[in-house]
Amino acid sequence: MDKISRGPGRIMVYIVHNFYKTLSWLYLHIFHFYRAYNIENIPSKGGFIAAANHASFLDPPLVGVATFRRVFRYMARDTLFKLPVWGWMLLNMGAIPLKRGAVDRNAWENVIKCLKDGWIVAMFPEGTRTPDGEIKPGRAGTGMMAYRAKCGVIPVYIHNSFQAWPRGRALPRIFTAVKIVYGKPVTFEEQFAKEESKEVYQEITDRIMIEIKKLRDDFAASGAGRKK
Repeated sequence: MDKISRGPGRIMVYIVHNFYKTLSWLYLHIFHFYRAYNIENIPSKGGFIAAANHASFLDPPLVGVATFRRVFRYMARDTLFKLPVWGWMLLNMGAIPLKRGAVDRNAWENVIKCLKDGWIVAMFPEGTRTPDGEIKPGRAGTGMMAYRAKCGVIPVYIHNSFQAWPRGRALPRIFTAVKIVYGKPVTFEEQFAKEESKEVYQEITDRIMIEIKKLRDDFAASGAGRKK
């Protein structure tokens, strides 16, 4: 029996997740003028990876706070689960423990199981927060998850979270606007038909990053990024 099956049930995940989502929604709207675009691109059912660019500690709540129709699950550093209160919250939100600095195959299997069970799992293909606000190349891990789960990916562009809370800053800059754009789900039937390999994983990830950058460019062209 794996960690997911020993974790909280769906009802507990929905209750705890939506409670903290409500708090995040209030904070982001009040202090960061939060706005989401193309929410209708989030499917109402089925397992998907929501893949976003990563610039800030604000990014995980930003990815999932736009809708209460779906729960977005996340990976979190395993040591956080040992902390009082915070650990309980992560567990009952349905977060997936991940060992940092090591190959954690158990975490991979838990993510794949979540996807096959119909959850949305938020991931950041770059693997870490950008140090300068620019979108960096994606790593093969996200492509591997998509390949093994045979699932689609929702590309997500997060705008201005680097300015709101950049790497190296202890606290966020309040009253700095953040916005998020959801793209249409992308499928990878051509890649799924190929023999499994790291090159195929990277091919999937590279396409995901292209889609995220397209969202960024379209968003900039629309002028929405210059509006509060």
